[in-house]
Amino acid sequence: MRPVQPWKEVYKWTTYYMNAMQNKVMHNSNSTASVCVSIAWKPPINGWVCLNTDGASKDNQVGGCGGLIRECQGNWCGGFSKKLGNCSAYEVELWGVYEGLRLAWERGFKKVELRVDSMVVAYTLKNGSKGSVVGWRLVQQIRRFLELDWEIKICHSYREANKCADALANIGCQQESTLMIYEHCLAQLSSLLLADVMEIATPRLIVV
Repeated sequence: MRPVQPWKEVYKWTTYYMNAMQNKVMHNSNSTASVCVSIAWKPPINGWVCLNTDGASKDNQVGGCGGLIRECQGNWCGGFSKKLGNCSAYEVELWGVYEGLRLAWERGFKKVELRVDSMVVAYTLKNGSKGSVVGWRLVQQIRRFLELDWEIKICHSYREANKCADALANIGCQQESTLMIYEHCLAQLSSLLLADVMEIATPRLIVV
């Protein structure tokens, strides 16, 4: 049997998402005021790297986080996944940010665009908010990283543009070891990474 080509896999899933979102738009069009927009991962500007991070939990018991660093051409510069204990959704997102920043710092990057799909986490880190009592120690540790000698841009990213980090976070939930560092893209992420490099968009319904 011939192996499936990555671009065919990308096309299959892109078609699936398009059809699913079109059905969702039609279903909700009469209930709320909304607009359908196309969301795609965008590379950072030249000289910067993009750090996408995410958190996940399984059955509200096993948490995981993950993330990856890419440069302006979309090339892989490092990634990670981590298994966590019983954590809230807020905490797993913070762990992803913390481990991602630590990886970026250790690799010597000085201009980092941090993208997270949690609006709460993005707001907390950008505005100096203390955030929830749960996870406040992690917030303090993250702020120590932010105060180091480098430039960090904190951005909210819709989950449709954060699929690679989401996949790594889910891997973190299932792995045996606590922390895994990946020098190269994992095989199970290759189609998602290619879709990002090609800037293939996924439709999203946004309430206005």
